[in-house]
Amino acid sequence: MGDPADKPGMRPAFTEEEVRLIRLWSLSDLSAGRQLSAQIAYFATPAVFGFYGLATGSLVILGVAFLSILLLLVWGVVTTWRDQRNLVLMQSICRKLLAEEETRQDGAKGFPDPAGGS
Repeated sequence: MGDPADKPGMRPAFTEEEVRLIRLWSLSDLSAGRQLSAQIAYFATPAVFGFYGLATGSLVILGVAFLSILLLLVWGVVTTWRDQRNLVLMQSICRKLLAEEETRQDGAKGFPDPAGGS
């Protein structure tokens, strides 16, 4: 409770964008089940179209399935490109946290770090 790290002046200075990203990531559901169900939902429809097109011999339906898969791939590339900005922000946050931790360890008194070897 009386930890010096709890004082506002001792915390890293995050920008508003970084604080927004921290809040967004802390509230997001990144569970494996949710990710898997989302991927299945995205690719199930074109797969069903493709199988139906093969079964009926319809080139139009096969074309729709193929274009759907291409659009999903393009969407994935665009999303990855857009998320690159968030990655850069998260790297900035991590650098600030590491710098704060190193500063705290340099000025820390008390028990030595067991991993430090001395």
